[in-house]
Amino acid sequence: MKKTTPSTIGPTTGKMRLGVIDALRGFAILGILFANILSWSLFKFTPFSTLEQLPYHELNDTLYSLLSFFIDTKFYSIFSILFGVGFFLQYDRQRDNQEAFLKVYKRRLRFLILFGFIHMLFWSGDILMLYGMMAFVFIQFRNLPSNKILAWSIGLMAVPLLIDVIVMMIAPGWMTPEQSLAKKTYIDQDPASVVAAFESGNVLVALKQNLHNVMWRWFDFLPSGRPFKVLGLFLLGFYLQSKNFFTETGRSWKVFIGFFTVGAISHFIGYQIGGSMALFASTPSDLFFKAIMVFGQICLALSYASLLSIIYYTKWGETIFFPLTAVGKMSFTNYLSHTFIGIVIFYGVGFGLGGQLNLAPIFILAVFIYAFQVGYSYYWLKYFKFGPLEWGWKCLTYKKRFPIRNSTYEKIKAQKAKQALG
Repeated sequence: MKKTTPSTIGPTTGKMRLGVIDALRGFAILGILFANILSWSLFKFTPFSTLEQLPYHELNDTLYSLLSFFIDTKFYSIFSILFGVGFFLQYDRQRDNQEAFLKVYKRRLRFLILFGFIHMLFWSGDILMLYGMMAFVFIQFRNLPSNKILAWSIGLMAVPLLIDVIVMMIAPGWMTPEQSLAKKTYIDQDPASVVAAFESGNVLVALKQNLHNVMWRWFDFLPSGRPFKVLGLFLLGFYLQSKNFFTETGRSWKVFIGFFTVGAISHFIGYQIGGSMALFASTPSDLFFKAIMVFGQICLALSYASLLSIIYYTKWGETIFFPLTAVGKMSFTNYLSHTFIGIVIFYGVGFGLGGQLNLAPIFILAVFIYAFQVGYSYYWLKYFKFGPLEWGWKCLTYKKRFPIRNSTYEKIKAQKAKQALG
């Protein structure tokens, strides 16, 4: 095999990309939008007593249950798995040139952490900073045999349960709010004041409130075990891509039905038991709830990936999923733009709709936001090779300015110049 050299290291080009992976990224972005819009819309923080006075409030429980069962945590799981897939695709081409490749990849991660930090200042729910930090650990596993990578993946996703056992033995019920007044209740602040801060229209007040939420967001990583789960999902994605799950082995109706059935049953059992993923377990029942919900979450995520892969490789699959693929190719830009759009629509510094809507209109807005991103991504990629933030990230990573305009843009430019000359 011909060894690669540092000069051959560069960004993934169109010919190297897997369309099904871009479609899955676009699919994950859709689910993440539906999950995260609960924060920007302030629905999570709006007191139950206020929500009950709004139109369509009778649909809240049904829609929230559907969101929790089919969307919440499943799409971030897919997104995390795809991060591992992306690293495998880049690393696999540079196995004989690891030192040079990792030097560039680590620079890429440092900029990811920086972008995540900046994003976090405006919205506490950022995941990029954690991704970048955990990825530095993740890449240390790259040369392990695939069976050991899978074992580490399973073990890391079980670590939060071990932490729960320790907390349950030492201080059961630690940091649990006395009463839930909203979907998200802080122990040091009532929900109404959280909503008021973001609705105030004062930028400094909103930023200060966001920093408060950031503090609790990172503390919540302990009971939720998010860092360990993210690392485990990265490794799972690396393992699955090494087995061609998304292009071959996962493209099976048996695989889809198996994962979906097990995942749905696990979730059904979990909801019958009851509990919270965001709190430390205080009883064996809480512990079992968290264990079976994580298991179900991963199974459902894999079932979605399997189903999309099956359809993508049908005669019309690539055409059907083209909107998802367009969004997926610009997933970095689209993920970060969610926050900007959400702030403009819902915070007091924008249109101020936060805390004034129930889930039905919120989800309708989510559909319109995603439709806008589909159109924007399609037309942008018609003239440019990369999304705007993807392009900036690549230039910073490789310390060079890449041409961003594609052949279509150049042809149109040449035609206009020809017309101008008469």
